[in-house]
Amino acid sequence: MVAFSFVGSIALLASVAAASPFPAEAHDLMARQEQMPGECTDYCSVSAGCVCITRPTNCVATYIVQAGESCGSVVDHFNNFTATDLYKWNPEIGRECFGLRAYVPVCIGVTGYTYPGPVKGGDVATPEELPVPLMYGITKDCTKYGFIDEHGSPTLPTLREANGISKQQWNTWNIPCRDSNEEWSAWAGYWNCIESPLPATDGTCPEESA
Repeated sequence: MVAFSFVGSIALLASVAAASPFPAEAHDLMARQEQMPGECTDYCSVSAGCVCITRPTNCVATYIVQAGESCGSVVDHFNNFTATDLYKWNPEIGRECFGLRAYVPVCIGVTGYTYPGPVKGGDVATPEELPVPLMYGITKDCTKYGFIDEHGSPTLPTLREANGISKQQWNTWNIPCRDSNEEWSAWAGYWNCIESPLPATDGTCPEESA
């Protein structure tokens, strides 16, 4: 594989991305025009070691992730792309963003991109809109997602009430194999499931009832 090195231009590209204003428009998670290659490319550095990464061929700005950063903190740092875009441009980070690696460059801008505006607490998305980041472990059968921001707004009871679902339903879809009558918590800064065809259960996993 071909060595993939951003070292000489990272600072310049990141500063350009941070300084370039994108017009805020109505919230739309699908606004992006990335062109992805067919395979990953090796990136090697003293700090990160070697990792195979996939980046858009039309990427125009990159940023080296620092230790302790999350998808949310990277998005908030630049405030001109969404976490969904960060995932689409850097697919190895995953929908939960657990694959974000310190000292590895991520693409933070592509040609033709229009920033749709920030995601806000209480926003709702469909599976087709690829909301990111997702709470870990939520049902794969989710048909609608709700976002709770980094400040914990809206609260989980408020989110459930606004979407007409019970505590048992939310727990079944988001905290599987746990007592669905307990008051479990949603992750701040993440999307959680607020609609699914799965019926509410008592939290017992199939293998536990066998």
